[in-house]
Amino acid sequence: MIIYAASFTGVLNTLFTIALFYYGFKLFTKYVLPFILKRWVNKKMGQFQNQGKTQYQEQQKSQEFSKQNEGEVKIQSRGNKTKSDTKDMGDFVDYEEIE
Repeated sequence: MIIYAASFTGVLNTLFTIALFYYGFKLFTKYVLPFILKRWVNKKMGQFQNQGKTQYQEQQKSQEFSKQNEGEVKIQSRGNKTKSDTKDMGDFVDYEEIE
């Protein structure tokens, strides 16, 4: 059985490392993290405002279009759907519940 004895310098080194990490984290959260969060929030607010502006502009365009083309009827067909689209899908299996 091997027993290790802690040296005084090893204990001081460990305590210094713990204190360094503690105060480093404390300073990071106090000064750096608010700066990063503020930039991120401002960026997201700008994106939200731009999205609102584009939606408003699209709404205005659609209202102008509806005023200009009031009373017109347009029918657009999507084309004939062929059975070849569903030909390669496989067989249909009807399952029944068993109680």
